[in-house]
Amino acid sequence: MYKKHTLPPCAGIALTLLLLANSSARADLISWGYNWEPSTLKVAANAGGSGYLSLTDEPSNSATGSSNTVVTNLHAFSTAAYNTPDTFNQAPVSFTLQLTDSASHTSGSLTFSGYFSGTITGNSSNVQLTMTSPTTESLTLGGNTYTVSIGTYTPPGPPGASNAGSLNAFVSVAPASGTGTISSVPEPSTFVLAGLALPWVGLSGWRRRRKSN
Repeated sequence: MYKKHTLPPCAGIALTLLLLANSSARADLISWGYNWEPSTLKVAANAGGSGYLSLTDEPSNSATGSSNTVVTNLHAFSTAAYNTPDTFNQAPVSFTLQLTDSASHTSGSLTFSGYFSGTITGNSSNVQLTMTSPTTESLTLGGNTYTVSIGTYTPPGPPGASNAGSLNAFVSVAPASGTGTISSVPEPSTFVLAGLALPWVGLSGWRRRRKSN
């Protein structure tokens, strides 16, 4: 008489983990291109001050999977005296990200807006960035979902400082299958569990064939 065989729980779990791991590994291979564009490369101080902030226009780049990106780098310039600083009173600025899904060659853009407030002099800098738009936006390209989150703002140092201030953003990529945000390659333990399950599956099939003969 034919006897039905079923996988033990550990084998079923191992196979499930293997399938999920393979899906995540494929998701990690999603490639995309990007380019950040600030609305201006020079944000002037208000009320006729001579000081300003310079912003870099970072070159186009590419990435695979989820990644941090550099939005812009900043430097402060001023010759103002300490008692008459150059002032930024909600000086507007925006940053537009152009994204391209490499596989489908489809593109789209997202814009983040905000303003600078604070003061700079010939030997001091105290300028903050406040975002007025949502700091997280999503875009679907080629069936893949790209979620962009504005990250850390580092204020620029005093005029003449060698280290620039900066603004970054994190781009999280989710595959078309909707399995969630890409994280990392499969854990080694996943492959170990799957490896333990596969020999059992082969042995089970061999036993069924023997009993059917």
